[in-house]
Amino acid sequence: MEELKSSEIISANVAVLGGGPMGVFLSSYLASKAEKLFLWYDDRKKADKIQKERIATLLEDSITLPQNVRVAGELDFLKKGSWTLIIAVPSRLMEGVLEELTRLLDPEFPHYIFTFTKGLLSASTRKKTNCITYSEYISKLASSGGFGDLQYTAVNGPNLLGEMKRNHHSFYCLASSGTKSVDVFETLFNGSKHHKKTYDDLVGMEIFGVMKNPIAIACGIASGIPECGSNFEGELISLGYSEILSLLEGLEISTKQVQEYGLADLIASCTSRFSRNKAYGHRFVRKLISGEDQPNLIERIELFFNPAEFIQKEVSQSESHVEGAFSLASIIALAEEKRIQIPLYNTLFQILTRRVSPTELIRFVSKSISDEVRHISKTATKRSGLGMASGKKFKEALRKNVLRHINGQPGMTDRVVKQSSLISKSLEKRFQEAKESEDITDLLQIPKEISLWNEIEKDFRERGSKDLSKILDFYVTEIADDYKPFLRDTLIHLIAPTRFVFSGFKPGAGLPKIGGCVKEVKALASRYDILYTPTHRSHLDSIEVAFGLKWLGLPVPRYAADKKVMATPGLASVLKSLGAYMVDRKRNRNILYLECLTQYSTMMLEAGIPTLVYPEGTRSRTGGIIPIKTGILSTSVDAYKHTGSEVIVVPIALSYENVPEDEEFCGSDKKPGFKDFFYKRTEVYMDLCEPIPVSRYIHEEDPTGSIGFEITQGWKKYRRVLPNHLVARLMLEIGGEVPLPELRSLIQETILTKKENYLLKDPDEILNRGIRVLKQRKIINSENEILKILNPNLIRYYANMCGDEESV
Repeated sequence: MEELKSSEIISANVAVLGGGPMGVFLSSYLASKAEKLFLWYDDRKKADKIQKERIATLLEDSITLPQNVRVAGELDFLKKGSWTLIIAVPSRLMEGVLEELTRLLDPEFPHYIFTFTKGLLSASTRKKTNCITYSEYISKLASSGGFGDLQYTAVNGPNLLGEMKRNHHSFYCLASSGTKSVDVFETLFNGSKHHKKTYDDLVGMEIFGVMKNPIAIACGIASGIPECGSNFEGELISLGYSEILSLLEGLEISTKQVQEYGLADLIASCTSRFSRNKAYGHRFVRKLISGEDQPNLIERIELFFNPAEFIQKEVSQSESHVEGAFSLASIIALAEEKRIQIPLYNTLFQILTRRVSPTELIRFVSKSISDEVRHISKTATKRSGLGMASGKKFKEALRKNVLRHINGQPGMTDRVVKQSSLISKSLEKRFQEAKESEDITDLLQIPKEISLWNEIEKDFRERGSKDLSKILDFYVTEIADDYKPFLRDTLIHLIAPTRFVFSGFKPGAGLPKIGGCVKEVKALASRYDILYTPTHRSHLDSIEVAFGLKWLGLPVPRYAADKKVMATPGLASVLKSLGAYMVDRKRNRNILYLECLTQYSTMMLEAGIPTLVYPEGTRSRTGGIIPIKTGILSTSVDAYKHTGSEVIVVPIALSYENVPEDEEFCGSDKKPGFKDFFYKRTEVYMDLCEPIPVSRYIHEEDPTGSIGFEITQGWKKYRRVLPNHLVARLMLEIGGEVPLPELRSLIQETILTKKENYLLKDPDEILNRGIRVLKQRKIINSENEILKILNPNLIRYYANMCGDEESV
């Protein structure tokens, strides 16, 4: 925030009306522009609490209010002097606030009102006053109240709060009932990243500001429909813009200035990830698809008799002021009064009142009434009938796919064949290592593989042959699972209670504790192909995911298991029957093998078989999230391209209280044994993140990069910060010895100021449980209420689970 010279501090009294996110931001930002600034809440108890504690909520963060901001629950402070008022109240309160202002403000003094609130007058007030907008209404109230100088200014964008909060460039389009107010605004918002334009079309600007928000909601709904991407949203924006102009023309308001100031605001609201209206639309369709948002009997009755009130009630219960949904009924009523057609707004109203499916947007945009566009296309849904088939059933098709792919790339076959001698030498070295380590699997398999590569080299040298069929059969047989549904289900039902018993009957020992977007994923899994992408922390990950998904009734995926885990042919056979396919990370430079592996995963998805991959590639040795290897995500993109069928990527955040391999990752020579995976494992949390439709990114230059970014964001949002993680983090930051009272204060401060998915919110519970877990593992000890770090490496490992991995 830029410093203001004392001469630039505004002389009039300043108040921000509205304690929502925008009001909190504006009061904090403008505090330096006035000696004292009032922030008014319409909830007196809440105002008193915030005035006392000095902590307010701004979007997902908690902030400390500046000392010169006084929080009030009454408007009596307005009775004396001249006032500069910034209004950011919900539109449902606006009429009452304007009436109160003209009752309290002294008409003998000049007053400047700037409103960020977007809305229209209610139908009853429009009928009574013959006014449509707030500026017309307060002008009539001010005239009746004898005000000599009350200037009202509508403030439009693009100035999304999420970007203003981050000090991004913001733009303010102003239309005012007087000229002095522009100078006042310039003093209030005079930073180098605040840009203003002024217009004289006050009523037009107000109506445009109201009408852009529902279009953003429509774009948010479209973003939640797998077949609708940026192309579709662009068309929605165009149609919405056309209907806005139609209504303005019907009201006999010139659209010349609207076409200059309106387009940027509309585009920003409809496309930005910081748009609260678009986010509302996206959440709405997600909940609707999942079945989470089904109205009960009373709500269905309310929907039938008074749908507008139902929408407004829903919005009122939201913590975020989503004006687009609240004002939609008023916009439609105004259009009906003026006999103006706005079919997109009517369609959106029908969707929000659950009278039609969100996919009605597709019908509207395409101007088609066919069944193919009423609902998400049937070609986009999953194929059935192959979900129980084992990977061995696909061996011949896989071999043909790999050959077709290699032969389709110029020079690829030659590269594979010429690699044969190098691969043979590498395998011979690996065979010697297997003798020393007594790796039974490698001792049995590597001689066969060497023989096959030597044969390829010999045939090429003697006859110019490039036949890869035998080595392909070898790799496909090694990789493919041998899934047996009955065996997997039986083992899951047996092992879960066994783990519970071996753990000493500890709660949560048999199954992971499950959270996140369960209903959304359940709804999508019944219709689309699923690719699960968990974080990778332990060899237990695949087991935890399988148990958790089975418990939820979700399809259990085929998953990759490292060759090291399949230590013997017998164990490999068992794991393969459970749906595991073998991955040998030591072949990371073998082109043919990597192609087999990629095509195998792709074919599983194409066949409608749910699959699991670990985008991090390997278990995290740091405890934190490590950069994603996007190449492995190409399977989802390829499957979509080959079949035209939607693939839903489901990130999963696995959070361990204790990771069985933690000492191994922190440099200890001790390797975890079989018992460690029973006894060191305490509680595990499995959170399903927001599903990601591949179709949303398919036309981007780097779709796997975009999907990878969304997976990482999902992991960061949904991973649990457990008490021992947070205690470890704070002890590491402090270093040395930490007094218990100081640690408790830091915990309280952290959970108030840093937004994370904390398992617990009570500082005492976090402190006690975190210390207990770390002491049990002998990572810390305590003496005379002083905590000391015993194992810095393990402290760092668990501290990294809190996030901000790069800084630790």
